[in-house]
Amino acid sequence: MASDLPEARELAPGLVRWVAFHPEWKQDVACLALRSRKRLVLIDPLAPQPTGRRRAFWGALDELARASTGPVDVVLTLHYHERSSAQVVERYRDGPGAVLWAPAGSVRRLGRPPDRAFEPGDALPAGMRALATGRADEVVLWLPAQRAVVSGDVLLGGVRKPLRVCPKSWLPRGVARSDVARALMPLRELPVELVVPLHGEPVTTGAREVLAAALDEAS
Repeated sequence: MASDLPEARELAPGLVRWVAFHPEWKQDVACLALRSRKRLVLIDPLAPQPTGRRRAFWGALDELARASTGPVDVVLTLHYHERSSAQVVERYRDGPGAVLWAPAGSVRRLGRPPDRAFEPGDALPAGMRALATGRADEVVLWLPAQRAVVSGDVLLGGVRKPLRVCPKSWLPRGVARSDVARALMPLRELPVELVVPLHGEPVTTGAREVLAAALDEAS
């Protein structure tokens, strides 16, 4: 699948990452595609902006959608990552179908209502699970087949360190970094081999230890 999406990188079997420039954020951000048993799941998708890359991206995504046996599932980690989700859903709504999933705490701040609102602990497409983050509008995702943790905002790729809990300025009023670290403690019990923050680089080596160190630092 990595060769199907332009400039995508395969992180684990069935899981690929691509990067696109966010016109409002003014930075590159990461997005994920997961294909399991020919089912296509997109996590926080953003279409590239340059015309040539955008055309190639949609053409490749069309091919993946046609190869899927079910609807295209779009899963959001939080409302700030709505990105191109509405375009994806509209493009595939009539065939092969599309379903937008979003955390229940983010629903009021989305540009369009999701088809499925979910809570931490709920099962999601392709065996993913949503886990609490300490903030009501965001979840992290656990992908058991890939042994991967996916984070929208609460875990960021680091500069001096490979992973960190997001700064206080990124959190809602009344939520501290220590609250996030405490909420994410159940991740320590998982067999984590990959951590994919959607801001920053993925952690592919010693991921479980790197994650534990990031949580300890913020506790």
